[in-house]
Amino acid sequence: MRLASAPLRRVCRQHRALSTFVERDVVILRQKLNQDNIIVTKPLNPANKISTHKGDISHADIIGKSPRDLVTSSAGHEYRIHTITLAEYVSLTRRLVTPIYPADANLIVSLFDLHPSAADDAEKIEVLEAGTGHGALTLHLSRAIHGANSQVPKPAPASESVEDQSLTESGNGEHQSESDNTLDAWKASRKAVIHSIDISPKYSKHAAKIVAGFRHGVYAGNVDFHVGDVSEWIKSEHVRRDSEEPFLTHAFLDLPATHDHLSAAASALKKDGTLIIFNPSITQILDCIQKIKRENIPLLLDQTLELGNNGSSGGKPWDLRAVKPRASSKNQPTEAGSEPAQSSGSESLNESITRDPAQALKEAKPEDPNWTFVCRPKVGERITGGGFLGVFRKMKDTARP
Repeated sequence: MRLASAPLRRVCRQHRALSTFVERDVVILRQKLNQDNIIVTKPLNPANKISTHKGDISHADIIGKSPRDLVTSSAGHEYRIHTITLAEYVSLTRRLVTPIYPADANLIVSLFDLHPSAADDAEKIEVLEAGTGHGALTLHLSRAIHGANSQVPKPAPASESVEDQSLTESGNGEHQSESDNTLDAWKASRKAVIHSIDISPKYSKHAAKIVAGFRHGVYAGNVDFHVGDVSEWIKSEHVRRDSEEPFLTHAFLDLPATHDHLSAAASALKKDGTLIIFNPSITQILDCIQKIKRENIPLLLDQTLELGNNGSSGGKPWDLRAVKPRASSKNQPTEAGSEPAQSSGSESLNESITRDPAQALKEAKPEDPNWTFVCRPKVGERITGGGFLGVFRKMKDTARP
């Protein structure tokens, strides 16, 4: 009973917090007579107000109200107050880069098939996100693993007495050190963590702010933000852990030159772990497949999916495989103008790339001009989409390169 009571208390506390809006909440206002007129507030502060062309709305008038209550602007226009959803939050908050839209983020999370557990004997989940960007996928991933971790410890309240604070400055330092030690101990005990890395300090800082701004940072404690090159970070993690063993459960790469980081990512990925790469172009996915073949990287292409456009639902499967025309396999020249990749008389490496890549690496040489690629939607015509996902599986454990 004691094991079940703590999560229940946390749920009850969150329910009470959401029953009325409090300071630091972010809410959505929709004009009563025009639902398309949407306002996303900054964190509520009783001293602040929202200025619109239809009058000002005081934050103090929102605090204490419940979801779907009405608030009136200074010009007499009514707005309905709504609790902001995660999908609305990542789509409507200020951005420095284009976010991964909620439908795509949900698809990516589902492909990882995460099953977090807070049990003492549960294996720790560590997910790498390379290319933090806006922080949209970061939030979705953090929400997915949230059940594995206990509540972030709150810092002990500092003394509000000016007299007490003036007695000794070292006391404040000791208090801060104690809080830091408590937080460090909690982080070390986490059963699930998202490692989110971006090459840009500006983007990483903004994404951390986005994550911390959703529902008082409820999911922020699950994420460790890093700035730098992902391959170098992986090497440094091996050194820090003093181990060559893979430590990542899954990984997601959203980078301009993804193929340059495949080897490092594979070295850190546990056996049967999922590596998902996002690229705007299908040819970039092909570059990654060729890199895997050329360097014998132990990754198995499981599927290739096309994402939707402008946040629409995606996941359209593509047929992506290497083939050799049967005439070439018999050392016979092919006719000019033929399309061997789509010929019914071709010898396919589909099984070796998407089912048994180890055998493919032995049989197919990337420099062999007779090998080519099938690259087409599996059903119907190609629809302009928001990019492509290559979903790979780690085949075997390997030493760090």
